Amino acid sequence: MSERSAAFGEEVAPARDAALPERETRLVRRGIALVVVFWWVATGLIIAMQRNEPTRLAALVIATALAAMGLRALFASRDDVTAAGARYSFLGGAMLWGWISVTFYAGFLTGFAPEGSVGPAPSWGAVLPAIGATLVSDLAALFILAIAALALRGAANTTGVWAFAIFWAVQQVAKLNVFFGVENPAGNFLPPHLSYLQQFFGPRQNSWLLWVSMAVLALITLWCVRQGMRERSAGRRQASVLYATILGLAVLEIAILGIEITTTPWDAFLRARGT
Repeated sequence: MSERSAAFGEEVAPARDAALPERETRLVRRGIALVVVFWWVATGLIIAMQRNEPTRLAALVIATALAAMGLRALFASRDDVTAAGARYSFLGGAMLWGWISVTFYAGFLTGFAPEGSVGPAPSWGAVLPAIGATLVSDLAALFILAIAALALRGAANTTGVWAFAIFWAVQQVAKLNVFFGVENPAGNFLPPHLSYLQQFFGPRQNSWLLWVSMAVLALITLWCVRQGMRERSAGRRQASVLYATILGLAVLEIAILGIEITTTPWDAFLRARGT
């Protein structure tokens, strides 16, 4: 009986099944590596390119070209439900987010700098000026998000759109934490032309929001991991890995805000900027 089964290939199935966990592990590693490399390199380059006016203009040109490629990636992968399609869509959304970050840090799309004095953060007197200081950038991000979501409505693969939304959401969480107060607001990351934003930094001590933010983001991260384990589609499993990695890095960033440290992963880029 077993020899006949082997002749018909029935004993090959366990070998295939044994290979599945290894394949899934590779997909998980690729997804995590993609997000971590993008997070570190993109953040570092955005910091370094604020060295002077010519480098800021160069950053804008490069970011705009990459954003156009990102849009193409979103549309090219809209019906690709494979793991590779999820990563390609993620890159599309990430490059669009890179454009938002570059235009903000280079001072092209920021907000409205207060002309007079504002109340110390956190206070009601500082809320509206703080919102206004980054309003143009936030509206630009929401506009791009809305257009992308409408354009890809009904698409099988919208990983990049969700990634863009998560990037924007976790940025708002970080901004709120800095406003309410953290031990390490990392004001040195701001280029000189954005130094006025430091008036919206709260006291140099951790507020209750820091711990709540970390807990909520950690729970959402675990939820994404759980959802990914339950998905049957390789593309959706990969998308869940990508979302969970973004959120996990957000937890790390919030934790760093609450710790007094003297070195960061981007010190080389800060030196390149001339800080």
